[in-house]
Amino acid sequence: MNKQTFTCQNEQRRHEVRRQGKNGLDYLEVGEDLRSLYVYFLGSVPENLRKENLRLEGGQRIRNLQVSGLQVEHPQNLEAYLKVIVNQPGDFSPYTLHLVSLDEQGNPTNEPYPNFDPRYSQLQFKFRDGDCSSDLDCLQQPQTCPPQQLVEPDINYLAKDYASFRQLILDRLSLIMPDWQERHVPDLGITLVEVLAYVGDNLSYYQDAVATEAYLETARQRISVRRHARLIDYPMHEGCNARTWLWLEIKGIDSFILESNNFYFITSYKNSPALATILEDDNHLDDVPPNSYEVFKTLTPLPIHLYNAHNQILFYTWGERSCCIPRGSTTATLVDEFIEPIEAEGERLPSTQCLEPQRKLHLKAGDILIFEEIKDPKTGIPENADINHRHPVRLTSVKPSVDELYNQPIVEIEWAQEDALPFPLCISAIVPPECDLADISVARGNVILVDHGRSINEDLGAVPGKEVIQECQEEGEPIQTLVIGDRFRPSLQKTSLTFSQPLSIKNLTQDPATSLLTQYPHEALPAIQLASTVVTYGTVESSTWTPQYDLIDSESEDQHFLVEMDNDGKAHLRFGDDELGMRPAINTHFQATYRVGNGLSGNIGAEMISYIVFRNISNSGWTLQPHQPFCAQGGTAPEPLSQVKLYAPHLFHQKLERAITADDYAQLVMQHFPTKVQRAAATLRWTGSWYEVWVVVDPLNYEFADDKLLQDIAADLELYRRIGHDVIVKQAVRVSLDMVMTVYVKFDYLRGHVKAALLDIFSNRNLPDGRRGFFHPDNLTFGKGIALSQLVAIAHAVPGVESVSLTKLERLFEGSNREIEEGFLPIGSLEIARLDNDPNFPENGKFTLDMRGGR
Repeated sequence: MNKQTFTCQNEQRRHEVRRQGKNGLDYLEVGEDLRSLYVYFLGSVPENLRKENLRLEGGQRIRNLQVSGLQVEHPQNLEAYLKVIVNQPGDFSPYTLHLVSLDEQGNPTNEPYPNFDPRYSQLQFKFRDGDCSSDLDCLQQPQTCPPQQLVEPDINYLAKDYASFRQLILDRLSLIMPDWQERHVPDLGITLVEVLAYVGDNLSYYQDAVATEAYLETARQRISVRRHARLIDYPMHEGCNARTWLWLEIKGIDSFILESNNFYFITSYKNSPALATILEDDNHLDDVPPNSYEVFKTLTPLPIHLYNAHNQILFYTWGERSCCIPRGSTTATLVDEFIEPIEAEGERLPSTQCLEPQRKLHLKAGDILIFEEIKDPKTGIPENADINHRHPVRLTSVKPSVDELYNQPIVEIEWAQEDALPFPLCISAIVPPECDLADISVARGNVILVDHGRSINEDLGAVPGKEVIQECQEEGEPIQTLVIGDRFRPSLQKTSLTFSQPLSIKNLTQDPATSLLTQYPHEALPAIQLASTVVTYGTVESSTWTPQYDLIDSESEDQHFLVEMDNDGKAHLRFGDDELGMRPAINTHFQATYRVGNGLSGNIGAEMISYIVFRNISNSGWTLQPHQPFCAQGGTAPEPLSQVKLYAPHLFHQKLERAITADDYAQLVMQHFPTKVQRAAATLRWTGSWYEVWVVVDPLNYEFADDKLLQDIAADLELYRRIGHDVIVKQAVRVSLDMVMTVYVKFDYLRGHVKAALLDIFSNRNLPDGRRGFFHPDNLTFGKGIALSQLVAIAHAVPGVESVSLTKLERLFEGSNREIEEGFLPIGSLEIARLDNDPNFPENGKFTLDMRGGR
């Protein structure tokens, strides 16, 4: 092919030469002997071709190569080619083979061979390539449009800030514009230089920021740290809001129903009205700054029935005096009353024998009551009542009854062990001068759960669109332009978005009251909902989008989004990409309903919530007063970045994903059941065919674990067990003890008093002063042996004890194993010591006291 000044990757002329029946040189191969050239043509090999028609040019060291022979080869089933023999091999430089015509005398000319295309009448080749090794691909792709070689200026690439960029630009201008020497600030040229330096400084900062945010250790933005931590499954939290209990005092009417969520509660503010005033959102709070009070909203499911009789419910003492409900109690009796049927005008009531008497109290299982001390048990003064003697309980059983002796209607109530009284609750006492003082403590009904946060409605706008031009992949295809939804990352205008741990209806109606105030910030989700509307083929489609902690588990059609908080507390929303969560369609309009109020600001003191606010209500002659007996709790500040960087890299050491060793099973039980299990232990045993993992648990607050807890633990461990391990969850092995103690009592103490004190201190009960007996189930756990020195020290601390000696300390019915001589009674790794000292069940342990001395 003739020499040309351009290269093309798609050569159409070659096909046109073949189509018109012309000929030309296609390609050439050099034989292994470097003297044979195998020439291929675009058509057939020309007839009557002589060696004078071939001319070789080129070469740097070896020149003037001559063609010594020609031979047409006809390989089987292949196209014929021409074998050209040269007199000697060429060097490493390029050569050109020309196919020319001859004149009348038979001498070669500069014209192409007849019927040959002039662009394909020559071929450039090399006999050998000095830069090509046998293990390299020697084909060199032609560069279609090589870039223009530019002269690069001498630039200082160490310039990274405003001052260095400004000086760099001035230095450059001094070279290309030496006549411009103005350096005064008002000059337009200096202004442009400083603008460029400012832009360069911003770009430089952005480059550094990108490199900084790329690593957890150096990241400074909260969003970056959160994403890095999520990659290693560390749940960075944004804090959570506070919760508390309220009881609502209703006066003026017998009952009222809160049916719609058109109310909320606020704290007092400057120039606030009198207590028990029902506020209206539009009338009372228009001129009050929102930051002058805190807002709390109800979590209790609607409707909420309020009764006047539940404002204050008295405890029933069965006619006794100086009564109290002891610590740890889960039962009580309340005073009830019968309601006389009222005859309506113009109507006549049926016989009373046919009517079942109605009661004032409307308590049922699942209701919340708050026990409150309203008078000082010693003085009877309400102002001196102990505000710490307030406790919420969830009723598990409500049984109306009648005390026939006094003809008094009563209600017997029970609550869960988790809500057991943490203190003794005094009901009545003898206080001078009245002597008999009743109603020291009462029960409050109409109780609801509220949490911190003010509701906001905000328009987020619509998803914008962008045009995407799809370039043609092959020749002849048209260019397509598509309009798709652009990136939509809206931000909320208000700061301090509320985060709260979600509660289901089952949690709110069945969980113990004491557990509902406890929140785990790592499980908190933002209190926000998105409502979207989009017009599709003339039809308006509405849907709701829900927040998630992340989009890893979201499907392509799930309408999920997540919230990312920046360093200034501003919330940014991020949607899916049609793979992990749905991508919002173009022109989808979003409306956000969220709450603001988070962290420590919601941890207000008791009796701070004073008003209920309705958005629309009409009331006359009745009042509704909220009372806050407890401090709001649970409000937690967002997790500091320094804490995330400290804890996140070590998370994999603490979080177990699989159980391999026996101890892994015990650790998983402790991690997943922290409020129900005091301690767990596990061991591997070989059955002869496979391994069994025995997992034993020591329940919290109970001596024996119930079957449901064991089943829940077994189901949970099934997800983590190793292949080949059978998991068996069992009760702990209780080891009954036999202990005999000889005690010498001081001469001025009664032996009976000292003995009673020793029986209490070595019991398995909760003592009246709040302590636990030594053999209480929660004091002893797996593998915890009994030291004789510890028993002697505890006994010596009892007033009146002069000296103590243990004569027996052994496993019941097993005899002595030299425990007294060794001073220690060992307990196995799956065993728990037990000494109930119950005469009805002597097999559960015996404690014998040999009291001497005293009086």
